Amino acid sequence: MTLWLNGTFFAKDEARIDPTDRGFLLGDGVFETMAVRDRKIAFADLHFDRLIRGADTLGIEIPYTIKELTAAITSLLRKAGDTTQDRTSVRLTLTRGTGPRGLVPSPSAKPTILITCASTPVPKESVSAIVATGRRNEFSPTANLKTLTYLDQILARQEAASAGADDAILLNTNGKVTCATAANLFLWDSNTLITPPLLDGCLDGTVRRTILEIASQSGIAIFEESVTPSTLANVESAFLTNSLIGLQPLHEIADRPLKTHALQEKLRDAFDQAERKSCEL
Repeated sequence: MTLWLNGTFFAKDEARIDPTDRGFLLGDGVFETMAVRDRKIAFADLHFDRLIRGADTLGIEIPYTIKELTAAITSLLRKAGDTTQDRTSVRLTLTRGTGPRGLVPSPSAKPTILITCASTPVPKESVSAIVATGRRNEFSPTANLKTLTYLDQILARQEAASAGADDAILLNTNGKVTCATAANLFLWDSNTLITPPLLDGCLDGTVRRTILEIASQSGIAIFEESVTPSTLANVESAFLTNSLIGLQPLHEIADRPLKTHALQEKLRDAFDQAERKSCEL
């Protein structure tokens, strides 16, 4: 496995992260996981936009331009030999870098950027989910970002696995539905789509943004509005979204069977077309 670390290509066994790196010690950083199709990043503009917004929120200066990072990803895929894989993903991790002990960042910290790539498995046709006992903090300034602090999601996914489910849906501190552990949630209400708003603390997903755009273009009404557990308990169809699973139907929530909506395939086709188009830009 070849990776790109701070401007240099390394074999995995030769790469080294400084033991004082705040990303390793404190989770002080952000990341992006991107689907790759024919050597091109799907929805690259959305991913890099979120990377920039996350870095700005944390006060981390990205030490490379987007053009340089894109070139690094292209070269990495070529070196890694993953460009022929049907499903390939790239992860870009940005940390604040090294620094002295303590929470306050050093003004002289030099950020770390690590880029890796890997083939990804074909996602399941549908998945099951529980409602996690842990809560997502909608008041956190990082609630909508892809930060390195994923412990709440890890615990929720462990809870799901213990219950025999694939994923977990998290509520916020006010008891409103937010998202799954690594995916956004969409509910079908008749022929209308509903997804929780960012103000309720869900992840600002790139596929979520895309679905918000293309649904109405496909003649499907879509709204961002708060979802209560009672609404979730009565929904008949729902699906999850992220860059690697695309649109993935839920066949069960909290042991209650769900159906696949009649318009699901139409929406998936529209998304697939949007993904291919994004790779042509």
